Amino acid sequence: MKAVLLFAYALVSLSGIAQQKIINPVLDQDFPDPTVIRANGKYYAYATNPNRRGGTIHIQVASSTDLQNWNIAGDALPQKPAWGSHDFWAPHVMYDQQIKKYVMFYSAESVDTTLGKCLGIAYADKPEGPFIDKGSPLICGESFVNIDPMSFIDPVTKKKLLYWGSAFKPIRVQEMLDDWSAFKPGSAPKDLIFPKREKKYDQLVEGAWVDYYKGKYYLYYSGDNCCGPNPSYAVLVARADKAEGPYTTLGEYNGTGSSVLLEMNEQWVGPGHNSVIMDTKGNRYIAYHAIQAKPGEKVSGEIRVFLIDGLEYKNGWPVVRRNPGSSISWKDSVDVRNIPVFEDKGKVSEAGGTQGRIHGRYGAQYGRLLQRRGKTWFAGYTISRNSGYAKEPDGGLELEIARSDDNGRSWKAISTIADPGRDLDNAQLIELPDKSILLSCRSVRWQESYRLYVYRSTDDGLTWTMLSTIDANEGKPGTLGKPDKGVYEPHFYMLHDGRLAVMYASEKHVTDDPSFSQIISQKISPDYGKTWGEEIWVAYEPGHPESRPGMPVWTRMKNGQYIVVYEICGPEKCNVYYKTSKDGSAWGPGLGTPIPDQWAGPYILSMSDGRLVVTSNKSNISVSDDYGKHWHTTSAAWTKTLWPSIYQSDKKEIMVVNSAARPEGGHAIKVRIGEISR
Repeated sequence: MKAVLLFAYALVSLSGIAQQKIINPVLDQDFPDPTVIRANGKYYAYATNPNRRGGTIHIQVASSTDLQNWNIAGDALPQKPAWGSHDFWAPHVMYDQQIKKYVMFYSAESVDTTLGKCLGIAYADKPEGPFIDKGSPLICGESFVNIDPMSFIDPVTKKKLLYWGSAFKPIRVQEMLDDWSAFKPGSAPKDLIFPKREKKYDQLVEGAWVDYYKGKYYLYYSGDNCCGPNPSYAVLVARADKAEGPYTTLGEYNGTGSSVLLEMNEQWVGPGHNSVIMDTKGNRYIAYHAIQAKPGEKVSGEIRVFLIDGLEYKNGWPVVRRNPGSSISWKDSVDVRNIPVFEDKGKVSEAGGTQGRIHGRYGAQYGRLLQRRGKTWFAGYTISRNSGYAKEPDGGLELEIARSDDNGRSWKAISTIADPGRDLDNAQLIELPDKSILLSCRSVRWQESYRLYVYRSTDDGLTWTMLSTIDANEGKPGTLGKPDKGVYEPHFYMLHDGRLAVMYASEKHVTDDPSFSQIISQKISPDYGKTWGEEIWVAYEPGHPESRPGMPVWTRMKNGQYIVVYEICGPEKCNVYYKTSKDGSAWGPGLGTPIPDQWAGPYILSMSDGRLVVTSNKSNISVSDDYGKHWHTTSAAWTKTLWPSIYQSDKKEIMVVNSAARPEGGHAIKVRIGEISR
């Protein structure tokens, strides 16, 4: 026997069973006006035709077994009705046990342009369809008055009711025939919710959904501007003793004049057009669409993604349990190193041969940390104490090592590393099983000589000796430029089998055929950095010669897999991407998957509880609770970052290192500590 669909009007709710934590968006693509039902052991979601190029889909349908992970199943209404032209909006689906059919109501533009929008009815034997339209619309009218239908069987009277409405007119209800094919003879529409009665969000009301709970009928509705660059949209609620009203809005009940249940926050703009679903444990959830708010970017309103949050009834009214994701409370910053300004001998060249560096105001940049025993940390970073190798034969940028014994609250410089006549930069530290420390870095004479060094310390960072060269490219002055042919930004990590590996950015293949402007390379050492194996290509894309993956940072996730984050400059405009690998050495071709709201110079942290935390030169902090499938932004440590890095210093504590801009020019290495919570 076909499993009976549990509608939102179910009479019982099991108490004491926690709602599952859902990470939004559950479907990160255009999926507006979602209706969610449960049928045949699965959840099904239906949505308005998508705003994307490609083949035509009239009504989207997706399926899930857990409300979190959804797969697009196709078009629930593959055959366009003869009366319908375009804009197939806001479907509602239910299973009617009496007629043994799934029934879909939806709206569409009529082929007769004088009729305006119409409501259609279609039937199917399976929840995924195909739904077949009954052949003629239920009702048509001017503008978009007749949209956003919701069918409902009154659990008390057993009447079959249809709610609908928009276009600055009231939301209405009218009784239907038993087979849902037409309005019941003798019935008439009854106005329930009126626009322009509240302070905000109700200039237009639409998107009705009715839920029955403990003898009360709750009518959820949305208003008033769902879309475009300036959406003003929210979910509101009213309550009645009867399905056909009269309804009292929340704002009327509490005297505030506001019936808002769900509105915009820092992450989501224009939430609305909801449905309510109950899971197998009796927990209720609210499904809706919203537009992602991206820091520093204007809202386009073109893509409305699919979200689900917990819903409970408290003191006679619904409450939405939104999952904001991880939040961070930041403390004051701490100085690691601030080099005083000094008088130098003039500007010198740097990356790309540009005459842009002023050594006297450079300060310190590119800080990277290593945690040792307990609360002891080491920091490696780049400093300027001379006028540069172009002005002084033994000059150049140097590396400095600092130590903290109080979990990053205070720091003291303990040693320096220099390569006279060259620029050292991109320090990164790792501890070996014998407790010695390795430091990788780049050593450069721009457009002439590029080397990736490994230094070793056996006395807790006080002294350093050269151990090996990971990779290099040597030429005469100027021959390794235009295009540049360097190697940069090495980053160590230990593989699960105990071997030391390193990733770095390489321009050495720019003159190959085919050409790659820059790729991410990897090498593995069988002897803890004394020697290095053959080059492994990590991030590249055949046919994309101008794409420039670079600045790799990688780690091992709690699930045992490895993840690398990196920027891709060139056509990808330095946006941040990631790739994963089961063993840390097999990555496959391709440029990877973008991480939203991050740009240039990324760094990733895998926390002890499995969360991933990413930051970059965009300053945002992004968190993933599911190994990179979904990301959400939270409060940033800094308003402006340069080459940041991020670390876990305690169970609920993280540190973000920044090359912070100084009023006098240049940068200083600073740490900001924050408490991270779920």
